[in-house]
Amino acid sequence: MRSQNTTDLLSQLANLNAPQLRRLLVEHLTKQKLGLYWEANAIERDAALNTNVVLPRLVSESVTR
Repeated sequence: MRSQNTTDLLSQLANLNAPQLRRLLVEHLTKQKLGLYWEANAIERDAALNTNVVLPRLVSESVTR
């Protein structure tokens, strides 16, 4: 499947002239995000972070005596 997509892309690029290829390259480079980026499932990540959380609990005075 991937080789088919690569072949399609190369055939599309073969029909472009030099200025069109430069414009396409500039668009690709300027729209590209820079820096570190991790894709993650937010629900799974939050659940993993919250598994070992210990929170204080308020206890009324009548129960403690």
